[in-house]
Amino acid sequence: MNENRDLRSRLVVGQKRDGRREFNEDAVRELVALCLKPGVSIARAAMDHDVNPNQLRRWIARYQHQILHDSREPDPMVIDGVSIDIPAPTVRGPSNASTLPVFVPVISAPVSPSTPSTPVPSIALALHVRLPNGVELNFGETSVEEITTIIEVLGRLACSGSTKV
Repeated sequence: MNENRDLRSRLVVGQKRDGRREFNEDAVRELVALCLKPGVSIARAAMDHDVNPNQLRRWIARYQHQILHDSREPDPMVIDGVSIDIPAPTVRGPSNASTLPVFVPVISAPVSPSTPSTPVPSIALALHVRLPNGVELNFGETSVEEITTIIEVLGRLACSGSTKV
């Protein structure tokens, strides 16, 4: 409890002319880290530290956004001889359900052919993708292997719709 009082006293460092308070960034980060622990109520933490709950939620969102963007390092991937940089899905910082990667890789086990003497007919597929940022991709007549590769690459892209601050 003494730690909470100490954090509360360090949180506000001044007041602007219009009456709004100025906050110590280190104390704000400490409060956000406290809120990201399992079982901690954000509303209760805001009340205990004399902060508006909406303001505290904005700080948490900003912190998570920074962690997400700071943790991305290019991960070179080569597909058909072309190097593709894909952000790493690792997340540094406090473990929280909302900071986990959005996409989970799916690995399919090789299927053994039931009758090896029968040739497998080739199937041509078409794929049309519309991304949240408005970009549209249209892949006409491609093989199953190519579609699988495209879906894997698209699955590793960051989902900007879930990272709004």
